[in-house]
Amino acid sequence: MHNSGIHFIEIIDLLRQDIAIIDPQGFIVSVNRAWYLHSLETGVPESFEWTGVNLAQIYNALAEDEGHPPHELDAVLDGTNPFLYKEFKSSSRLKTKCFTLEASTIYSPNGNSVKGGLVCLTDVTQSKLLEQNHLKALAQICTLHGLLPICAVCKKIRDEHDIWNSIESFLEKHTKVEFTHDICPECIRRLYPEYSSLLDKSSCS
Repeated sequence: MHNSGIHFIEIIDLLRQDIAIIDPQGFIVSVNRAWYLHSLETGVPESFEWTGVNLAQIYNALAEDEGHPPHELDAVLDGTNPFLYKEFKSSSRLKTKCFTLEASTIYSPNGNSVKGGLVCLTDVTQSKLLEQNHLKALAQICTLHGLLPICAVCKKIRDEHDIWNSIESFLEKHTKVEFTHDICPECIRRLYPEYSSLLDKSSCS
């Protein structure tokens, strides 16, 4: 087989996802460059050594905080469940970030024993924000396509909080519409009959 000189660990180091390789007890054996750089962004000191940290314990603590069952990563490390996928939130002083965690069992070449696990963290904060914005926009569209309680006399609209709003304020609140005010020809004729002749002349020309 042709040897390109590219090692597996070098490929992992080029990935944008945070990758950690852990042993069967959950201790980190190595992390890729993205893991290291992203940890710096969250305030981890540059001198911190990830090798030897028990990632299984960190996962169990995060799982309990998020309401997920703990020890699911242990099932990956003993081969009971060869794949794990979870979504988590990580909060710092600056902001809250969302990420997915995927963990896979690493088996020995003969497949008879477990050598450890591979953990992949992916930052999905931006996609989650887009999803929330889309859901808000969809909710607004659904509101405007539903039945709107409108007063038969003054034409005010009752919103979801049982507050009566003018048509202008309701639409400005639920859409990106802005209003400018004018007077239609019918209202000019009714309110200002002295100008009706001017309207008739403009319509003839």
